[in-house]
Amino acid sequence: MKAFIDFIPVFFFFLSYIFYTDIPISYINDVNNIFGISLNSNKSNGIYFATLVLMITYSVQFLALFITSNVKKIHYITLFIILIAGFSTLYFKNPYFIKIKPSIVYWGFAIFFILNNIFGKENIIKKLLQEQIILDDKKWSLLSNSWIVFFILCGFLNLYVANFYSEVKWVEFKFYILGIILPVVFIILNGVYIGFNTKK
Repeated sequence: MKAFIDFIPVFFFFLSYIFYTDIPISYINDVNNIFGISLNSNKSNGIYFATLVLMITYSVQFLALFITSNVKKIHYITLFIILIAGFSTLYFKNPYFIKIKPSIVYWGFAIFFILNNIFGKENIIKKLLQEQIILDDKKWSLLSNSWIVFFILCGFLNLYVANFYSEVKWVEFKFYILGIILPVVFIILNGVYIGFNTKK
C-alpha cells in the first residue's frame, strides 16, 4: 500500500504528459494565469505541465503524510529535489533538470545506504524485516548491498535514457521500466533470496 501511495505522483506525471494535447487550451490558459507560466497546446510543452503536476501532487502527498505523522526523512529529501528540479525546469524552460531528478534521488538513496553501512549501528533492511525474517549478519549485509547496486544502476540507466533517447521514450522508460518493472523484478529476486536463506 505504501509503495502504491509513493507511486501516485509519478502516475499523474505520466498521465499529464501523455494526454497533454487533449487538455482544452482554456484549461492551459487557466494554469498559466494561476502559476505565472507560459504554456501552449504544443506537445513540446507537455513536459513542463507534467513537471508542474508532479510538484503539486508530491507536495499534497507530503502534506498529507505530515498531517498524519507518517512523513519520513526521505520524504523531505525527495520533496526538496522535486521542487528544485521542477522550478529549474519551468524557469529555464529546460526539461533536462526534471529528467535527471530520478538519478539524483536514486543516488541519494544509495549514499544513504552506504553511510548507514559505514556509520549506522544497525542494517536498514534488517531493521525493517527482522521481525518476519531471520538471516545471519552476512546475508543481511549482502541484501543491503544489493539495494545499493540497484539504486546506482537505476540512476545510471535513467541518465543514459535521458541523454540518448527522445523525451517520449524517457517518460515511458521512467514510468514502465523504472517505476514498475525493475522494482517488481528486484523485489521478487529479493524474496527468492530471502526464501532460500531464511533460517528455519
